[in-house]
Amino acid sequence: MTATTRRPRRARTAAIATDPVSAETGAGGEKTSGRAEAGVNGTAGAAEILQRVALDLFAQQNYSTVTIKDIADATGFNASLIYYYFGSKEALFMKAVETTVEDAFKHFEAITAKATSPEEIISLWIEVHIRQYVPLQKLAKISLDYASTHNRTPRIDRAIQEFYDKEAALLGKAIRDGIRDGIFRPVKPADTVVFISTFLDGSLFRNVMFPSFNYAAAIRNMRKIVLGHLRV
Repeated sequence: MTATTRRPRRARTAAIATDPVSAETGAGGEKTSGRAEAGVNGTAGAAEILQRVALDLFAQQNYSTVTIKDIADATGFNASLIYYYFGSKEALFMKAVETTVEDAFKHFEAITAKATSPEEIISLWIEVHIRQYVPLQKLAKISLDYASTHNRTPRIDRAIQEFYDKEAALLGKAIRDGIRDGIFRPVKPADTVVFISTFLDGSLFRNVMFPSFNYAAAIRNMRKIVLGHLRV
């Protein structure tokens, strides 16, 4: 290890901030790949590219085996740029999880802008799992892989839990509103939420084991059964 790589992270990030060229060059001064240059100078943004590629790697392998070097090699960025934006692999992992959760709910909010009934809210939340199936499947897989490691941290646990908390809140409210309005029969909202959430998780993992599994048809059949069960 050279004297440069032994510098504290604060020193490294300060150097990158004041000398952006160093973030795009390798240890010997050579230019990194065109992907890195496009990421730093293009509209996508380096941090966004790093999050996307890291999510793919974590899903393909697992949290404990993916290294900063793996992410750097896959993106063409110098590893120092990863430390500059995120500080650590743990922070990058957490940001990838948070961004995937935020994107799912942004998509949900966009398609429910004109929703007028509790039934529509439930239906569209289930539909999100078809439209956003690939990123949500990656989120489910990396969450499971992470849960099996011995390096769990409260921050990452909270980031993963946030998805399920938000899901439970929006589905629970829709079910309670439907019961109040006489659209749904009296049920235990929490039990119905757990059923929906568990089925959706199961479809994500079943497709990993059986790629030919028709997840869209299965999810829509589940929606038909749930709404039929809820209706008065």
